[in-house]
Amino acid sequence: MTSSTIDELRAEIDALDATILRLLNQRMSFSRQIGQSKNSLGQSVFDPDREERVLARLRDLNDGPLPEITLRAIYREIFSGSRLLQEPITVAFFGPAGTYTHEAARERFGRSLPFTACESITEVFHEVAQARAQFGVVPIENSIEGSVSETHDMLMTSTVGVCGEIAIRISHTLMNLSGKMEDVKIVMSHPQALAQCRSWLARKLPGIPLQETSSTAVAAEKARADSRVAAIASETLGTDLGLKVIRKGIQDRQENITRFLVLGTLKPPPTGKDRTSIVFWTENEPGALFRILEKFSRRGINLSRIESRPEKGSMPWRYAFFVDLDGHRDDPQISECLAEIMKENRLVKVIGSFPKQTLLQ
Repeated sequence: MTSSTIDELRAEIDALDATILRLLNQRMSFSRQIGQSKNSLGQSVFDPDREERVLARLRDLNDGPLPEITLRAIYREIFSGSRLLQEPITVAFFGPAGTYTHEAARERFGRSLPFTACESITEVFHEVAQARAQFGVVPIENSIEGSVSETHDMLMTSTVGVCGEIAIRISHTLMNLSGKMEDVKIVMSHPQALAQCRSWLARKLPGIPLQETSSTAVAAEKARADSRVAAIASETLGTDLGLKVIRKGIQDRQENITRFLVLGTLKPPPTGKDRTSIVFWTENEPGALFRILEKFSRRGINLSRIESRPEKGSMPWRYAFFVDLDGHRDDPQISECLAEIMKENRLVKVIGSFPKQTLLQ
């Protein structure tokens, strides 16, 4: 290929870029009109089901060579820019910036919207409850470490509901200023990240002390400030801070997935592929739990998760039960089942119904 051929191809790309930009602005203009109509009707501009249907249609139309992951990333930012034009939206997340929760929030909402980093999960709930943020993102469970206690505790007491979920694969990366293993004198990270990499660290860095930090972001900052420190964090966070990769994917189990909840007042309509989360309390007596669960079984309603949590501030051994159901609260069978449970047991709270989320990474 000659240089003149390269110049000709670049000229073709330049012309395509101009066309793409014109079409993007035309799309944004239509999107802004839709936003105005939604606002007049009192509808939310955040419509995750619509976005997933758009992506599914585009995946079917895509003949390549554009990779699917690139297609999703492009349209994630297009959706984000559209929401910014339609209505001011702020998203609170359990921070600081650069953590996996921040990454999950950007995967769901894109990078165009303003984000508010919160020091605790409780603060995220409060930001949404007091309408300082329209949505919040908090972790709920990890496939290795299990559930997040603070999130469950807040779901029991907060008036804030759940309107979505995000599932991302967690890949831990070891980084420092030099990118060399021999320079590592101490490894820092969040306790959960250290626990998920403990076997790898014992094999590859025996005798090197491990130090817990409040977040992976704090660990990365420590590594940037001290050449002796290596941080375990996401590769994106580390490289943004100028760290160099020593080794990627050091978690002991590769199927390391964290599920996050999207908090908000939005109540998504049924899509046919939904999840409903509830929490209920039972008396400490034989058969109390069975009598509730039997109602779901009798109607063929699948329970994808059930977990008990002690209720804080109550009598000892009083437990709340968190249950995830396949389906939407407005589906006839689920609606009927919940009504029957509430009739017999008033201590039932529907946390939210929302579209099931496929793994984003």
